[in-house]
Amino acid sequence: MKINKSIAKLSLKSSLYNRSSIFILLLQSIIPVLVMFYLWSGILNGNREIGGLTNSQMITYYVGVNFINFFIWYAIDWELNNDIHSGKVSNILHRPITIQRYYFNKMIGDRIANIIVLLPIFIVGVIYLILVRQTNINLISGILFIISLTFTAVLWFLFSFIIGCLAFWFENLFFVLLVKDVLISLLAGYYFPLSILPDFWKKVVNLLPFKYFGNYPVNIILENQPINNWIENTIIELGWMFVLYIVLLVVIKKGLKRYADIMG
Repeated sequence: MKINKSIAKLSLKSSLYNRSSIFILLLQSIIPVLVMFYLWSGILNGNREIGGLTNSQMITYYVGVNFINFFIWYAIDWELNNDIHSGKVSNILHRPITIQRYYFNKMIGDRIANIIVLLPIFIVGVIYLILVRQTNINLISGILFIISLTFTAVLWFLFSFIIGCLAFWFENLFFVLLVKDVLISLLAGYYFPLSILPDFWKKVVNLLPFKYFGNYPVNIILENQPINNWIENTIIELGWMFVLYIVLLVVIKKGLKRYADIMG
């Protein structure tokens, strides 16, 4: 437990130490929301709707997905790719902690840093939306959102870690990770709400776990989902977490064996 806290604390301090990185983080969180705000304000001029979302709901949607993005989107796969090929993984393996737990604790520290920086802006945004009646957030939907967001962070870690472990077999994952980031952004609903997709593609996306990375948590707030609907989706998400955890254990075991054989 002590080493877990130490790794998370070190990651937190490292993320907050550089003021320029905090400034960049703020720009990265604000600019996409502003761009999408003006884009969809033009598209949804007046009372038009797209995918069942009005102009105000679309604004809430993009504020939500960007918050989720900065809460969960820790580039573990990119970091693993670099650490495996640079040999840094060897140093991690000599520590009294599993490699997956090491990176999970790093992610926790880094995400806490993001929350510290962005939470005040997010709170101001939510208060504004409530005051101008752009959204009807209530206590229950807020609690369900936070619980789902926690599960989403774990799901993201499992998926991203598995992708990063491919570096044990491939020389460089740069283009693979680049394509992966774009595809996941599409399938998670970062570029547009998944509700605007044709029915066939909606069914396809609903069979995959990627909607939990953005679209689904935001819809908890937008749609005020019934508790039974939330429970059903949460069970499915937990099922994906279990499957990915088993895959992770298999991949890391085989990957470390290959790494040991290569390093001698």
